[in-house]
This record gives sequence, structure tokens and C-alpha cells, in this order.
Amino acid sequence: MPIIEFVSPERYWRAGSLVLVAVLFGWRAAAYAGPDRAAMSLLGGLIAVATLGCAGPALRARFVATDAMLIDRRAFRTVRLAWDQVAEFEVRRPGGLWGGYCVVAECRNGRSVDFLATRAFSRAPSARHLDELHRLRWTLEDRLGRLQPGAGTAPAPDLAHRTERAGLSQPG
Repeated sequence: MPIIEFVSPERYWRAGSLVLVAVLFGWRAAAYAGPDRAAMSLLGGLIAVATLGCAGPALRARFVATDAMLIDRRAFRTVRLAWDQVAEFEVRRPGGLWGGYCVVAECRNGRSVDFLATRAFSRAPSARHLDELHRLRWTLEDRLGRLQPGAGTAPAPDLAHRTERAGLSQPG
């Protein structure tokens, strides 16, 4: 089966915000260094370069699903999960201090694994990004069902109840 790769459309905003933070930190560090131009330049430059060093890893974040495993490549860490450990997938808020929404794997042992490389960071994520997350989840559920018959059998979303509540008629 082909490799599934998902790259968050928000990664450029993340990297760009780190560039802005680098400029602000470098400027503030230079201001605190005092009138000594050499110390001001050195300290401001070091802090800006250190902060800019985080922008590159932010761009490398991606989610990859192969036939053997699921790989969540984050900025500074990679999480791997074998398919046989997964019971189902969901799109929800990740645990811990993280905000936004991401794809979450529910494991057979009761553990949850947040795929943070798929995360939509914004407080009110765009509908397009949430649609992409749900499509990715459905694709992963389909792959899970093919690799492990009987697993990942969550039914496709039934939108009939939504159209009935909205007063829309269903095509015959």
C-alpha cells in the first residue's frame, strides 16, 4: 500500500512566528546588553540564532503512515507506533498543555497517542484544516481495517441525523 504523508498547512505560520520571536528576543537582549556595542551585537545575535534554530525543526514536522508503522515526526522528537497496537483513530484535542485539534490513536492497551504533527494550532482552527484531519482519520481507519481485519471498524459518519434536524430532505 502507498505511504500516507500529512504535512500541516500551519507549519509555515509556526516557523514564521519563531522568526518574529527571534527578532524580538535578539532586540531585547541587545537592549539589555548596555552601551557596549560588541556585547550588544554578540548577545543579540546569539539569542536570535538560537531561536531561529527552532524554525527549521518546526518545518520538518510531518506525519507518515507506512505499512509497518505510524511515524509522528515532531520538531524535536519522533514517535513511532506499530499498526497492531492501534484500535481506532479519533480527531480531538490532544492531552496535556497542547491546544488545537489533532489525530489521536486509541491503542488496544487503553493508551492514547496524540499525533502532534497533525495538530491545528489555532484556537479556532480553520474548517479546511479540520476537514483534512477527518479525511486523514478516515484514511487511517481504512488502512487499519485492511491491515487488521476486524479492527478499525468504526462506521463512516452518518450525516442523515444532521440533515433531518436541519429540516433537509434526503435524496431517495
